[in-house]
Amino acid sequence: MLFKLNSFHDKDKYTRVKKSTLSEIGWKEKDLERLISNNIDDFICESDLMTIFTERQGQEEPDVLALDRNGELYIFELKREEGKQENLLQVLRYGQLYGNSDYDDLNKLYKKYTKNEKADLSKEHTSRFELAEKVEKNKYNATQHFLIMTNGIDQKTMEAIQYWKKVGLNIDAIIYWVYKIGNESYIEFNTFSNDKEKLLYENKCYILNTDDSNNHKHHSDMLNEHKAAAYGERYKEKIEKLQNGDIVFLYQSGKGIVAYGKADGKLNRLEDRGIKENEYNMHLTEFKKALVPINAKRIKELTKHNMVFVQTMFTVSYEIASILTAEIDNQNKTDIP
Repeated sequence: MLFKLNSFHDKDKYTRVKKSTLSEIGWKEKDLERLISNNIDDFICESDLMTIFTERQGQEEPDVLALDRNGELYIFELKREEGKQENLLQVLRYGQLYGNSDYDDLNKLYKKYTKNEKADLSKEHTSRFELAEKVEKNKYNATQHFLIMTNGIDQKTMEAIQYWKKVGLNIDAIIYWVYKIGNESYIEFNTFSNDKEKLLYENKCYILNTDDSNNHKHHSDMLNEHKAAAYGERYKEKIEKLQNGDIVFLYQSGKGIVAYGKADGKLNRLEDRGIKENEYNMHLTEFKKALVPINAKRIKELTKHNMVFVQTMFTVSYEIASILTAEIDNQNKTDIP
């Protein structure tokens, strides 16, 4: 996350720099592949790596293959967009395809990558890492490491990575963010963290209808129990989208936004009106109620956007969310004499 600091006045304030994506700035995944493969030791701080192969168009191949100084193989899957669970399956699939590759197989790949039939992987590897002795050929690819590189990551993917790491798989995510400031584009890399207090996925902001027009108890329960909930098929599954830290505004039909909080990321399935698991909900932390509901007219005045509240749940920008949370926070302020 990148913030612009004020240089002169109001130094206690900041401006959040808007994120972009590689696709928005006209980049293709092949462009990202070239950037990473040609500068891999600048972007991967944990290990000094040597690129030995990049994907060929139309082939079932990993985006980048690289070796570390011990000859261990690193398999990369690069994405222009946010990481999803299927990215893990894809990179693990490449592990199946290349996990048994011996030195001769890797050397053939290296020749294709360098477009030099005389290239000698062992010689180049020894020179690249300034080794006193060559790595024995039977030691190459003794261990594989799996890396997905994505523009942000969702919580389910993060939890899946934590699980696979727990059972001994060498898998990680390298997260990057793209920023566009004026006419210039910037990219920032952060490596995956197991610390849940240092989440690397991008939080989102939602407005959720409290279902008051259909069932007033649903509305009351959300406010009293500090939760975001949805009911019935086609609706309850929307709660599964919420991730730890996402901001959720509760909207009462005909009234306006009545509260907000942050999702805790733990999905609960409850019985509702005698139907098993008819309610999906998630607890909202840092919960605040609006003393006066923010109606559609007031929302338009504050955000300069004319919102249509017809969906059960929809996203809003971080900028709009900041305005709405500030409005509720200001309502809750009390003057201390």
